[in-house]
Amino acid sequence: MSTSEFDKYKVDHLFLLVGENPLPNYVAARLLLNPGGTPYLVYTTGTEKPAKRLQTILSSEPIGLKTAQLVPLNDGEADAYQIQKAIRSKLETIKDGKIGLNYTGGTKAMAVHAYRAVFSKERPQTVFSYLDPRKLEMCIDSENTPIKPIKVKPEVLPVKLAKLFQIHSLELKANPTQEARLPDLAATLAEIFKDEDKAKHWFDWYYKVFCENARKKKNSNYGDWKSKSELEKLSVSLETAPPAVIAYLKREKLVTPDDKISLQVVQQKGIFTEIKHFCKYLDGLWLEHYVLQQVKNIADLHSIKDYGLNFEVPLKGTRSGFEFDVAFTRGYQLFAISVSTTSKRDLCKNKLFEAYLRARQMGGDEARVALICCTDEPDTLKAEVAVLDEKKIAVFGRDDLMDLASRIGEWIKQNDKDAR
Repeated sequence: MSTSEFDKYKVDHLFLLVGENPLPNYVAARLLLNPGGTPYLVYTTGTEKPAKRLQTILSSEPIGLKTAQLVPLNDGEADAYQIQKAIRSKLETIKDGKIGLNYTGGTKAMAVHAYRAVFSKERPQTVFSYLDPRKLEMCIDSENTPIKPIKVKPEVLPVKLAKLFQIHSLELKANPTQEARLPDLAATLAEIFKDEDKAKHWFDWYYKVFCENARKKKNSNYGDWKSKSELEKLSVSLETAPPAVIAYLKREKLVTPDDKISLQVVQQKGIFTEIKHFCKYLDGLWLEHYVLQQVKNIADLHSIKDYGLNFEVPLKGTRSGFEFDVAFTRGYQLFAISVSTTSKRDLCKNKLFEAYLRARQMGGDEARVALICCTDEPDTLKAEVAVLDEKKIAVFGRDDLMDLASRIGEWIKQNDKDAR
């Protein structure tokens, strides 16, 4: 599907009904406005902020749009007279050029009365449209002909993750990581975790030896990591660590002559900006980096233009905000992946629920969510969260770890099939 299929439906003046999620408005403006065209953002009191934010974003887009005009309805989102009056007053200022209305956002009343305001037999070339989130199609709605659906393929409108966050007025604490750290170590640990007994062997060493040396303790419970100066002095015994991990660390020359891992040597390698980041990596972040590498491996094959991990977002009313472990976009569609080394069902379900809610907030009905964890029963875990739309979620377990790139690829292909 080439962009030329959108060209004959592009307009010079496009009215957009702004809803709680402004992403469809952004997509419609990018696909249906001619270069130099003017967006008209119809909004209510409740959507004033996203409308003004969208006005700023669209002004900086590369197709050179004119500054979006704001069309306030105040509290009249269900008032037929007010909706039609506000839109018609803008229509009267338009002297030439093709006009369009995309009614994906807003309330049903706004869609009905906006249509009535814009529709005119004197303007037969007016383009009416809406975005179908189930099929990822822009539907051209005409009075005398069947609806014309145009598939929005990933290559038509690639949207970066940073843009997606910007559209929702969310500011990242730091730039997302796009390069996996210690990918060979992550792959080694994934190989270990595919076997429950070997994973237990890892946890025995990690908690009883590594954490015993590297973490503070309070009332027999592990707390924060020790100070930087204390960690730099640490050399932790590898005697009871899994052989594959020992082999990797020796190969990378991170082991002292008496077979201990030296955190000072790790720091000197410059892989992590802070020594405690390596500790967190061993604590479970390695799996996020492993997943990131698998996504990167299939990016070109599946038209994935942007990906990363560590999307930490401050959120008012919460202590730590929220975080997407790994995420990528195909076109304007968000794929969010929650990651955990646990096999505990309650923890897994909680992570899946949170990721689902946040992804819907960011990517709307088009968003897709996956959980990658160490359960032995991913299918039954997925069945236990049946309240979520099963076509929009996926669960990958221990048995999927060594073929994860293929599994993610199959998930993407199934998504494409569901959108047909």
